Amino acid sequence: MIENIGIIGGSGKIGSTFRKAFESVGLKVMVTDDSSKNHEDELIEKSDWVILSVPIDKTVDVFDSLKNKIRKNQVFSDFTSVKSILGDETYDFEFVSCHPLFGPLNTIEGQNIVTIPVSEGNLYPSIKDVFKKIGLKITEMKSLREHDKYMSLIQGMTHFSHVCFTTAMKKLDLDFDKVMEICSPIYQSNISFSSRITGGDENLYTNIIMDNPANKEVLQMYLDTSSRLLDMVKDQNYEDFKSNFNDNRDYLKNHISDMIDQSNFLIDKMAEFKKGSKTS
Repeated sequence: MIENIGIIGGSGKIGSTFRKAFESVGLKVMVTDDSSKNHEDELIEKSDWVILSVPIDKTVDVFDSLKNKIRKNQVFSDFTSVKSILGDETYDFEFVSCHPLFGPLNTIEGQNIVTIPVSEGNLYPSIKDVFKKIGLKITEMKSLREHDKYMSLIQGMTHFSHVCFTTAMKKLDLDFDKVMEICSPIYQSNISFSSRITGGDENLYTNIIMDNPANKEVLQMYLDTSSRLLDMVKDQNYEDFKSNFNDNRDYLKNHISDMIDQSNFLIDKMAEFKKGSKTS
């Protein structure tokens, strides 16, 4: 049973978010950061569950410095977005790697988290119980590599395409205020999501794109696909372009209705927001 949680890096945005969530369900939480690093041993000693929540580029060094201190009756987790950097070691303690698929929010209820039982033990069910108590939806993956393969699409390709979109938009040098005035909610939402990435932590997004080894192949495929479609546009090849469009529709046929409903919901919310911003 988990009663005491220690978060190394717990003063950061994600660490603070989880500290608040854990405490809201009656758990005791101790945190350390760079300014209180001398208390790490105390944190490990007192915790049933030790969580590492530091930037991607610091994860390996911090993990290496503390993994020999984790006891067999404890469980250890990391919250990093890229898992392959942790290697393929075996551990003599329980290790459940986790990936919260959200940033710092006022409430995390209904958000998704991935769990990967690297070396499973008795406390894994308790971890899942805690996540359920704070309202998270859990998806379990089999390995660190499987996680990174899926993230190469969900994060790598998505973030990369938003960076490309914003960079190209900047090069067009159009009047941005006029662009937003013309945009209907569906197009404005795309610019909003790209702006959300641009307004985020450049170190985080750079590491997510650069450090996942699965991204190189996936991003090359993305660029090759873009190049092939661009050739169709240059050649005015209407038939092949429409054929590709229909192939995509067939690929999504079991989900497209739900996806349209979800996008309609977002578009309606964007329209409400845009209307409210004009009247305020």
